[in-house]
Amino acid sequence: MISQKVGKSFMLQLDTLFDQFIQEKLYVKNLSPNTIEFFNYSYKAFRLIIKDKKVNLNKQILTNFIFGLKQKGKTTGAINAYIRGFNSFLSWLYENEHTKERFSLKQLKQEKKVMKTFSDIELKKIINWKPRTFPDQRLHAILCLLIDTGCRIDEALGLKREDVNFDQLIIKVMGKGNKERVVPISIELRKVIYKFMQRHKFELVFPSLQGEKLLYDNTRRDFCDLMAELKIENFDGAFHAFRRKFARSYVKNGGNLFYLMKALGHTTLTMSKKYCEVDEQDLKETHVKVSLLKRLK
Repeated sequence: MISQKVGKSFMLQLDTLFDQFIQEKLYVKNLSPNTIEFFNYSYKAFRLIIKDKKVNLNKQILTNFIFGLKQKGKTTGAINAYIRGFNSFLSWLYENEHTKERFSLKQLKQEKKVMKTFSDIELKKIINWKPRTFPDQRLHAILCLLIDTGCRIDEALGLKREDVNFDQLIIKVMGKGNKERVVPISIELRKVIYKFMQRHKFELVFPSLQGEKLLYDNTRRDFCDLMAELKIENFDGAFHAFRRKFARSYVKNGGNLFYLMKALGHTTLTMSKKYCEVDEQDLKETHVKVSLLKRLK
């Protein structure tokens, strides 16, 4: 029994219901492990504030949830992330008739921030870096792939030999929601990947020394060490900064926004547009080119 009627309301055993929600998303909807983990984090945040095993879900409970997160010192960005994840659970509860009302939390107002990415000079430092060891050569090849394709880091780490077509200059990656897509690569990237793949015989293109899939945390650690060595800083989002740089460069150099959406694996143009928001340096460089005063003087 997952709910108990009390007066005109229902006391919900949310832990049991959340387990059912996760099982459906995992086994029926076939969502990625990252998405499942995102839902789990959101629910843990709710349980951090609302500790009762049985809950009469209502607007006051949800208000207490958000207020409690603020008291815990959670940032607006973190709270909004929890809200997005928990709203999916709230929608599932209503659609499966566990609640009579469709509850939904509103996002908190947040100052809009243009995420900083790499400059062309910084990317040249990365591209021209001369790695010596196998792990360094692997990291260099991964970063070159991110620069050339705008792929997600998880997509790069999961790439297999059979997914690389050197003749057609394409790779197949597994994106969010286990959706496969084809991504074009340049001749320059083909050279980098081909050369690196000659150094091992494992199925994964970027394997560990034992041939297993690289852990994200270890890859990020090596990446941060390299950034410190190359004196590259003030970018947001680690590997995702490459994705934003790819998107901005793509559009800036005449790329079609619809094609960009397909290349990045987005489902809507709205998400792709967010990646294309220009930063201060882009504005300065463009102004130098188009300055009316400079041209007429």
